[in-house]
Amino acid sequence: MTLATTKLDEYRQTVEQSGVDLWENRFSNYGAFGTYLKDTPNLIPGGAEFIANRKGEDRTASFTVIQRESFSADSSRSCTAGTQDSTSAYVTPSWTTWKYPIMVVPSQYENNNVSLQADFNHKMETLERTILYDLDTAAVTSLEANISAVNNASGNPYNFASSVSAVPLSGNDYFLNELTSQLMHNDLPPDQMNIIASPRFASYVDRYVNQGKANDENRQFQFGGKSFAYSNQLTVATSDRDTVYVAPPASLGFLSWIDPDARMGHQSGDGKEWFTQPLPKVGITAGVLYQSTCADKSALQGGLEATLTESYSFSFDYMFTTAYNSTPSTNPGTIFKYTLTKT
Repeated sequence: MTLATTKLDEYRQTVEQSGVDLWENRFSNYGAFGTYLKDTPNLIPGGAEFIANRKGEDRTASFTVIQRESFSADSSRSCTAGTQDSTSAYVTPSWTTWKYPIMVVPSQYENNNVSLQADFNHKMETLERTILYDLDTAAVTSLEANISAVNNASGNPYNFASSVSAVPLSGNDYFLNELTSQLMHNDLPPDQMNIIASPRFASYVDRYVNQGKANDENRQFQFGGKSFAYSNQLTVATSDRDTVYVAPPASLGFLSWIDPDARMGHQSGDGKEWFTQPLPKVGITAGVLYQSTCADKSALQGGLEATLTESYSFSFDYMFTTAYNSTPSTNPGTIFKYTLTKT
């Protein structure tokens, strides 16, 4: 006699009832992209109009700028008419297309402890995490490509070489205070600045921003008007403690563009639909091409030799831009790079 025949089958708790995989799907720090996104209305107040008038991928869309100029004053009046005129130019950003498809086979969830909704939610989170990583990496590339080659504060007090200011260990504690005069030397507003740093810099900020006024070593005064963001995509040399980029508002811009079919909500007669989808974690909207078809998915599960297969192809075009500088070899830009060294 035995009860072995009626022993309970294996128990599998559903994904929705468990958080065991919570950190398997963790997000990172994407502060470089976040700062570009936040600063865009300052640099491109007409961003929505710019996007709307691009119309198609093959239409050139440019920003109009007027170059910096200098007037030469005379020491006496004369009847000679003035001849100096302004110089205008166009800045044409480069666009990149980002696309990724998600596949769903609805019938496989009938025989699985993972539900269709749970798997779709997982795929969407993975999609947004991937986009954030890619855009943050691109933002870091944009920062690095546009750091100022000129710093009028060179030697006051940091060594400036190859467009980077090296902050020695002895200067770490008052580095943020020094940034005020750094921007002033370069004719930039010192009271507001975006700071994008490698993650370890957060410990430096937290240490001093939380000091009380009664503390004999109070360094709290350094933090007024500064907005901090952190990115895991910044590169830090082995000899350095932190990598830091500093820029006043209206220095950084990011725009994304959706294809016309998605914006117009088109549908075809063979199971294809176009629509737009907000991506809340990224902070932008993507275009989506939905397709449904019959396909052999027996490799996923037996019995699915002819089953409904759905595809959601997410896409958008994007561009990064920075404040215009007509003479970058002689005139300071608005993005400055600093490395806080360990020695």
